[in-house]
Amino acid sequence: MISIQNLTKVYQKGGQTVKALDGVSLEIEAGDRYGIIGLSGAGKSSLVRCINRLEEPTSGDLQIDGTDILRLEGAALRQARQGIGMIFQNFNLLSSKTIYENIAFPLRLQKLPEAQIRVRVNELLEKVELTDKTNVYPINLSGGQKQRVGIARALANHPKILLCDEATSALDPKTTKQILDLLKRINEELGVTLVVITHEMEVIKSLCNKVAILESGKVVESGETLQVFSNPASVETKHFIDTTSLPSRPSGAGHWLNLTFSKGSAKMPILSQIIRKHDIDINILAGTIETIQNEPLGRLLVEIDTTEATLKSVIAALEIQHVQTEVIA
Repeated sequence: MISIQNLTKVYQKGGQTVKALDGVSLEIEAGDRYGIIGLSGAGKSSLVRCINRLEEPTSGDLQIDGTDILRLEGAALRQARQGIGMIFQNFNLLSSKTIYENIAFPLRLQKLPEAQIRVRVNELLEKVELTDKTNVYPINLSGGQKQRVGIARALANHPKILLCDEATSALDPKTTKQILDLLKRINEELGVTLVVITHEMEVIKSLCNKVAILESGKVVESGETLQVFSNPASVETKHFIDTTSLPSRPSGAGHWLNLTFSKGSAKMPILSQIIRKHDIDINILAGTIETIQNEPLGRLLVEIDTTEATLKSVIAALEIQHVQTEVIA
């Protein structure tokens, strides 16, 4: 669907060269809800704006459905952009136009018949549950309602791809959940591929089936969301997902282990089985459990005071049950 290879974007600012993207490569499949996360300045917004050519990449390849979008110009580029909708953090609605007129705007640019525009706008108002706001102006809407209008407008041209650039950053937690639920429903019902730019890990957990971590313009890790969260390979990824601070460690304490339960292991009495089988005590020091893509993911920091030989047997038994184990000390 979207194939990005060695994409680079360089800016000149104040006589200095800033490399916003540094050899980014990603494969986003049709129907994905693909999250791209990173701190401010990681290159997230530059990447999404290169996908729809709001920014021109300095070098690299970018294909959508096998078409090299970087080679398109004029009418061909405008046609390709119709297949890419975009949702903005600050909504970008036309304040002097009603909700109906805001959604109709991209259709009017195509000079479609008014009757056809009316049918499409009414369909979209129903899709985003704003049929009672047709003649209302943006100033009279809540933040969540404004973003629903933004989503409806982005869907006007029946896009295959929806780019979401920090689409929930300006919303409160309750409204964020409602917007994420709407985006997930649009993905499932319409088959629209979502590319979600965010710095909020909760957005990735709730919405995205795949994720890429950006750091200083580079992809440091990517893959299935549950796999990346349960077994992070990079320091940067661990920074995003590590929500448990280590308690102080007294001298003479036993072995400390970080345990990550996934692939169904979070629902099983694994520790109690280990305790009975090896006749040891396990002290739970800290722990969390969360749901990622409808799968529970548990994390425990435990202390085991036992011999090295028994510890190896315990670790082997844990890993057979799909429990990722990291010995801290």
